[in-house]
Amino acid sequence: MNSPIKAISTPILAAAGPADAPGIPTPAGPVTPDGPVTPPSSSAPAAPAASAAPAASAASAAPATPVPRIRSTLRDGVLAVSLAGEFDLVTCAPLRGLLDRGAADGARRLVLDAALVTFCDSALLDVLDGWTRSGRSWESAASSRPLRLLLDLDARVRPRPPGRERVVGP
Repeated sequence: MNSPIKAISTPILAAAGPADAPGIPTPAGPVTPDGPVTPPSSSAPAAPAASAAPAASAASAAPATPVPRIRSTLRDGVLAVSLAGEFDLVTCAPLRGLLDRGAADGARRLVLDAALVTFCDSALLDVLDGWTRSGRSWESAASSRPLRLLLDLDARVRPRPPGRERVVGP
């Protein structure tokens, strides 16, 4: 692919909905991976507010997770998709929806530009496999190191039968 894809197709974070959407409970206090933190029931004095400030500034100093971006165009049965950022189980959902819409609109071939993908896991592989399960094909116009490593590992673990090999470009 010699020219960048210009049409932005779908916002990534909109699929999850706003944080204050009805029906999505939001905890009143801090949250850990195990769930909301409940305050201790002892009668010990509360910690001074000054000690909370350094913790808040340390949290804001943590590096932000790169937000994935998807751009696409559909022309003559070819869906060209450009990916950037990190793609995992959560962030692949909008990509899956985009590919489903492209297939419904007549796309039979996918050209993937993944040169700016910084992380991808088996969720991206599952999306691409879902595309080929219906007899459609895909090829990589440009790939990043994370995608090449993932595809190489997949080829070693799950060899493709004749006629179902992946076409991977540079």
